Amino acid sequence: MKKKKNSKVINLIKDSKMNVAIIIFAAILLYVAISVVISMKKEPVATYKVGDSDISDNISCTGIAIRNEITVKTSRSGYITYFTRNNDKVRKGSAVCTIDDTGNIISSSESPEAEGVVLTQKDYQEIRKTISLYKTNYDDITFYKVYNFKDEISSQILDVANQMLVDKLHTNQTAGSAFQYMYSPVSGILCFYTDGYEDKKVENITAADFDSASYVKNSFASGDIVNSNSVVYKMIEDEKWNIVCKISPTEAEKLKDEEYLEININNSNFNLYVNFEIIEKGADHLLNISMKKYMSTFANERFLNVEIMLDSYEGLKIPNSSIVRKKVYLLPEEYAAAGGNASTKNKVYRQAVDQDGNPTIEQITLDIYDERDGYLLVNPDTFQPTDVLIQLDTNNKLNVSLLASDDIEGVYLANEGVAQFIEVKVERSGEEFTVVSTGGSLRKYDNIIMDSSKVSENQTIY
Repeated sequence: MKKKKNSKVINLIKDSKMNVAIIIFAAILLYVAISVVISMKKEPVATYKVGDSDISDNISCTGIAIRNEITVKTSRSGYITYFTRNNDKVRKGSAVCTIDDTGNIISSSESPEAEGVVLTQKDYQEIRKTISLYKTNYDDITFYKVYNFKDEISSQILDVANQMLVDKLHTNQTAGSAFQYMYSPVSGILCFYTDGYEDKKVENITAADFDSASYVKNSFASGDIVNSNSVVYKMIEDEKWNIVCKISPTEAEKLKDEEYLEININNSNFNLYVNFEIIEKGADHLLNISMKKYMSTFANERFLNVEIMLDSYEGLKIPNSSIVRKKVYLLPEEYAAAGGNASTKNKVYRQAVDQDGNPTIEQITLDIYDERDGYLLVNPDTFQPTDVLIQLDTNNKLNVSLLASDDIEGVYLANEGVAQFIEVKVERSGEEFTVVSTGGSLRKYDNIIMDSSKVSENQTIY
């Protein structure tokens, strides 16, 4: 009779494999959970993408235009009728406007009959003379005078039109009508506004005059009613004028050694080269710019935006907060050697002791940032203070503790998820950004740590 086999067999091997798998899975899950928690608690590190840009030392300021302005008043009350346009150039004795107490003249000047202008033979001769004179004196260098030529021709034609209108009004004047002709007292630019700055001179400009919030400009137009002894227009005699700007002591210091200035007014499409002086009035510094042309271009404006062009620097633009200073060792170049078959001298030999306590020599790789006057600027983390370097060909020795040190400026590169220090050459610094040289290790579109104080070198960022 056969015995029955024992069916109570426990498969220990299978259960052991399952337990190991569960432990490994649990460990991985725990690691992921801990990593998530740590990353959630960890303050994110902001990066900045490097771009190319420039920083300039340009000075922007507000200027007050000081001109030789003559205000003209009326001796009677009534309606103004202008024969010329604002900012037109007119000759001395030209009819500028009339003042009448009925308003009939402005209606007459706007009638169709007033639109036709007939030039006499004498008028044609004067215009031809002006054109011939301009052609004779034309020069490419002074091409800007073409605008003066245009104004002069327009002024001649406008004078004829105005005279025709004046003659017509004089012919149609009735015994009961009463109006006053007003003629230009000088030749110059005509302006239909006042602002209280007409009598200002460079020497009496104060800091309070730059308060544009309290500035009031009163403009005139045909059809306005004026009182007796009121200003109805003003004349600017010539192109000589000044722009007075209030600047800071620091800006005054920047300009003190300049012979002349290159400026731009109101973001125009041309720059001017001008003479200047700096006037000190107590704690205030005023910049007085002397001009001899382009006055008519800005005759209708009192406050001007002036940009003084100084040095500019092109390169890579980075935030000031990205810059970090790092200590480096100055290693004499003769201690550097090329390792193996390489031609680059980025190795150094140092004395060491093997496991048996015997002296030996080992080769280490240098982390070189720059070269300067026969020295290599190297990362001090490469060495221990007790290290002794050796030249194999001369057997000269150098204690690391005796190496000179210096500080260099750099940023933390974040392209590979690690804060890697690289040196930068600062060209110019502004209030928020710095321009660095394009010749170093930093490249356009590199990602760098925006605030270097938030990380340390070789720290994992993400």
